[in-house]
Amino acid sequence: MLTTRRMLICVGFLLPAAGLFGFAVVMARKIVKRGPKDYRRAQVTDDGRRVRIDLDDYTKAPGDFAVFDPATEQYTRVGEITLINEDQKYVERRIYPPGSVPGSLGPIVDWTPDVFFEPSAVGPRYEEVHIPTAYGAAPAWLFEGKNADTWVIHIHGSWTDRSIMFRDVHAFSPLGFTSLVPSFRSDVEVSTPQAESSHLGQTEWRDVESAVAYAVAHGAQRIILSGWSMGGTIALLTAEHSAYRGRIAGIVLVGPVTSWRKTITAGAQAAGVPAVGAGLVMSLLQAPPFAKMLGLDEPINFDALEWVDIPNRVSIPTLVLHSSADQEVPWEISAAFQRANPDTVTLVPLPEAHHTQEWNVSPHTFTNELTSWINQTILTEG
Repeated sequence: MLTTRRMLICVGFLLPAAGLFGFAVVMARKIVKRGPKDYRRAQVTDDGRRVRIDLDDYTKAPGDFAVFDPATEQYTRVGEITLINEDQKYVERRIYPPGSVPGSLGPIVDWTPDVFFEPSAVGPRYEEVHIPTAYGAAPAWLFEGKNADTWVIHIHGSWTDRSIMFRDVHAFSPLGFTSLVPSFRSDVEVSTPQAESSHLGQTEWRDVESAVAYAVAHGAQRIILSGWSMGGTIALLTAEHSAYRGRIAGIVLVGPVTSWRKTITAGAQAAGVPAVGAGLVMSLLQAPPFAKMLGLDEPINFDALEWVDIPNRVSIPTLVLHSSADQEVPWEISAAFQRANPDTVTLVPLPEAHHTQEWNVSPHTFTNELTSWINQTILTEG
């Protein structure tokens, strides 16, 4: 029988262990399960020219953004910061264009980096097409370009949707390529049950492969995969496994997840949790019973989602655009990714921005770096 002292020692170990396990379960769910929207309070100022919104690191970031009012289902683009009130915790930003808010706004809104809202805002010649996938017909936007031989497949990340890639279409537009913006199985418009869970790109790439097949069937001779955040994971997997990989001429990655192990570990460290906690999270996601409990079709294979610790895994010319201020996918991971693939990966640091908001902070710099690399690396091969 345990003595009282030994029992207390055991309890002392068990309590932190139980807390760590609880954290691991919560974090695992947060990584692969769709969460609630993070709404903020907002209102239009009396002159109708500015939006006053709760102050935080995102709403006070420089650049152009937007707010979405769930009550009216209307977007409002906002830009220049005109006032930051640290005491009352709000920021005021100028509405663009002035007077474009019809009546009231709020009282709660969703903050978003999407500033275009509709496909017509980035390309007058577009149509919605439907791509056959294992989950049925997946809707996609097809933007007609002057160059019908070169196609860009724009791949969004987790818990967003295809409209978030309008910024990417806008950045590529000076090149005159044809753009295809697909949806995939973790999007509500493709598969409502599967949209509650993300496989971190491990299965989603198969739907992007269907988009590649669609592009080839409609005349694409050369394809560029452009993926943001988890879309980067999907782009890399597609480039490796595609039946059409001979036509994939380049990859563009923005704030990409090139190592889910390192990204999850960085998130745990930011939360003040020891590395063993991150390891436990990944162990859970790799365990078939736990993965099934979370609604995953298959456990996560972190080896398959690792491009940093495997040297020279990337064989296709790849551009990485990433801000050193990214707190979700740290810049250091992209730097290590480039060191692991020195012959194929070009890493370009961009002005400080939050995760995948590099374009918002400096559209001109983003577009210039992108088009310059394409012209020097991809088009010279043609």
